[in-house]
Amino acid sequence: MREVNVIEPVVLRDGSAAVFWPLLPTDRELLAAAYADLSPESRRRRFLAAVDRLTPAMLDRLVDDVDGINHIALVLFAEDGQEGRFDPVGVGRIVRYDEDPDTADIAVTVKDEWHNRGVATALLAELVRQRPVGVTHLLTEVLADNPASLAMLKRLGPTRTEREGSGVLEVQVDLGGAGTWREDLTGAPGESRSIRLRWPWRSVDAAGSAAEADVETHSQSPSATEPEPEPETEPSGA
Repeated sequence: MREVNVIEPVVLRDGSAAVFWPLLPTDRELLAAAYADLSPESRRRRFLAAVDRLTPAMLDRLVDDVDGINHIALVLFAEDGQEGRFDPVGVGRIVRYDEDPDTADIAVTVKDEWHNRGVATALLAELVRQRPVGVTHLLTEVLADNPASLAMLKRLGPTRTEREGSGVLEVQVDLGGAGTWREDLTGAPGESRSIRLRWPWRSVDAAGSAAEADVETHSQSPSATEPEPEPETEPSGA
């Protein structure tokens, strides 16, 4: 059963008022439409490859599979300058791995015009706060040419980084702060250590699109009327 996470207010680094809101089952169409608004560079950094569209299978994972328990997805709404009006500017999710229940993948995506304003940092912190019960470690992927994303992950706790090849880094974060590592999460050299291959929910679909995506949108507003070095970019897992 999907649980509704508590709505939490936050003030972004640039002083903007914002609020976290759970991703809802009614968000499929808006999620797909908002994906088209991302710049090519944001898509590349977020998905580690070119992804032309969100397929129905991808939306099943990104929306229908959210249960608020093992798969938590939050939208961040920020005040747009009009009093009382909040618009969706970023989305993030944290997903427990079935095979390793104390480990989770994490990802955030921010609208291009809201980069460098603290959206990704706020989402990551709130996702960790609301993480599935029992999760002690994060395991995700980032592009090697995305140091800002790696810096944001390091703010969450001690990290261990290993190269997977093709310009991709596998990053493990110890949320307990002790710098202890799950050695069994990483294969021997020469073996595939790609999260996309280990975790079926992030596999590639028949259309060739990576079945992992977060985009910023939501079907309703929380208002009554409706890492970082710069630039701020986002971890690309989950």
